[in-house]
Amino acid sequence: MGRRLRGEQTQRDIYLSLMTEEQAAGLLEMEAEERDEEQRILYCQECGAYQKWRAVPEERRPLIRRREIAEGMSPDEVQMAWGRPARSEDITSPAERADGHRRLLWSFNPRTDAEGTTYERQVCFLDDRLLWHKDFHDEPSLWQRMKWWQK
Repeated sequence: MGRRLRGEQTQRDIYLSLMTEEQAAGLLEMEAEERDEEQRILYCQECGAYQKWRAVPEERRPLIRRREIAEGMSPDEVQMAWGRPARSEDITSPAERADGHRRLLWSFNPRTDAEGTTYERQVCFLDDRLLWHKDFHDEPSLWQRMKWWQK
């Protein structure tokens, strides 16, 4: 099954996850001005968020609402479930690139300490399909593992 995050999200949350900061600010401003739902939906259509959600296969929508991801999802679907990555890297090897493939690594929830920056979650896409995901949140850091003798 998929990797689970906190609570179920609303349609609004999903649209906001697909928007740029500027677009999201526009939607929030419309809400503050108490514009009607039809105007907000039209705005989401203008931003492209509405169409991206409508393109999600029906069987994947409950996963996204529960903030879960699963192998085979597109980058848009992962972004709907988990939000924008803190970091995105093209890690395509020369051999993969020569064969016409593309591999992306997305990292979420950065943590910085004396050891440097680490990420709580990572996902890897191959040709715009989720290949694997890893949650490091509950794993001890290298420093914590090295201090086993102090316990």
